[in-house]
Amino acid sequence: MTLPTAPLRRARCAAVGIVNGTLAVLAHSSADGQLPDAGLLFSLVALLTWATTGFARHELTWQRLLLLIGGGQLAMHVLVSLAAFRHAHEAEPSRMIASHLVATAVVVVVLAAAERSVLTLARAVKATLPRRFSVLPATAPLVVATPSLAPTAIVFLDVLSWRGPPAEQV
Repeated sequence: MTLPTAPLRRARCAAVGIVNGTLAVLAHSSADGQLPDAGLLFSLVALLTWATTGFARHELTWQRLLLLIGGGQLAMHVLVSLAAFRHAHEAEPSRMIASHLVATAVVVVVLAAAERSVLTLARAVKATLPRRFSVLPATAPLVVATPSLAPTAIVFLDVLSWRGPPAEQV
């Protein structure tokens, strides 16, 4: 199964990382989790996006998306929890888990459908574009002009030299 060109692959994976990171932050905050400052959140989302682009060479099936999104939700939860100063899980950890699980399920379903749509569209566009020219078969041998070879005596006279170091340095 052929995938689109590298920029489109990277854009797809960057979209997965950005959506994953943003939803992880929203799921965490909706379950009454404390958030660190915005600069750190943007840095964590950028880090997750960068980590996701490593999957650009593969088609993002729902199984790969589940692995990426679930792992991203877990990583973002841990990092945001460590970065927030007043974060307490004792209140309702089930609400936090449910929030991250719902975000994971929604993102996997939406992005799996989007991945299929984007790849179908890219393949349709590729099929309508003109093909590259193919190399025509050779009908006659290729004639290449080659210089005449120099006699070996001239070559050896230029290479071999009887001169050595001065006698006083020996």
